[in-house]
Amino acid sequence: MLAFDRPASVRWRITRLPWFPVTTALASVVAVLAVGKLAMNWLDVYLVFFGEQPEIDPANIAAYRAWGAIALAALLCGALAHTLNPDRRMLGTFWQVLLVLVATAMVLLSYIPGAVDLPAPAQEDGYHAPPCYSGGDNDECVGG
Repeated sequence: MLAFDRPASVRWRITRLPWFPVTTALASVVAVLAVGKLAMNWLDVYLVFFGEQPEIDPANIAAYRAWGAIALAALLCGALAHTLNPDRRMLGTFWQVLLVLVATAMVLLSYIPGAVDLPAPAQEDGYHAPPCYSGGDNDECVGG
């Protein structure tokens, strides 16, 4: 019987390919790259010399949003692929846990103000008493 006359065992081919380890490794590389880009973006904003004030460009805000989303998506894909891998190893599990912790901390610590649209806090009506200049009698001042 010729090779092309036999039925192809597609199920066997798919389960024998190493999709989960490749996906986990690729997601880890993307997550490490995204963490590095987040760190460079944070340094681009806050690394100033000689008393200059840091200036936040809209490009820095866009970069934080994009690389933060890429990092979180890569972490989710890598952890899910590693969890679904039937041949996972303890070293790989340790690497995924370490990567999730470090990358999540980096996403949170490299926050650029203005990257998340938060509502402005409500201004409280403070005490609006007239200014008191002592030097006259105390009837002019509120409270004596």
